[in-house]
Amino acid sequence: MRPVLLLLVGLLLSTSGCSLRPRYRDFVTAKTEARQVQLRLTDGAGAPLANARVELSEWKNRLQLTTAADGTFTLPVEKKYLDENPVLVVQVPQGVPAYQVLPWAPPPPAAVEPAAVEPAVTPPAVAPPAAPTPSGTTP
Repeated sequence: MRPVLLLLVGLLLSTSGCSLRPRYRDFVTAKTEARQVQLRLTDGAGAPLANARVELSEWKNRLQLTTAADGTFTLPVEKKYLDENPVLVVQVPQGVPAYQVLPWAPPPPAAVEPAAVEPAVTPPAVAPPAAPTPSGTTP
C-alpha cells in the first residue's frame, strides 16, 4: 500500500508543474516534414542560454540534450515522441528565473556584396626628358 501512495504523490507532484512546460507536440506535428527541428532556449529577456540541459522523458522514451553556445538544440522528428508527447524538462543555469523554448531557423547567409571597383588612376603627365645637347655648344 505504501509504494502505491508514494507513486501517486510523486505523479501528482511531477504533473502539477508540467502545465506550463512545453511539450513535444508544441514544436513537432504529424505534418512536420523535416527529420529534425531546431529550437532555441532563451532566458526571459531573450538572451540565449548556453549549456542548459533539456530532457524529453515520458514513460519509456528518454532523450537528453545540451544547448549550444547560441542556445540552440535539435529535436528528432519521430513517431514514438509524437505518440507519447513528452514534456521538455529544462534545467537552466542558476539565477535564471524564466526561460522560453522557441522555434529557431538559422539566419540566412549574408549577401556578399561585390568588391568595389576602384577607378583606374592615370599617372600624372611627366614631361619627357630633355634631349641631350651636343657637347661644346651652348643653347
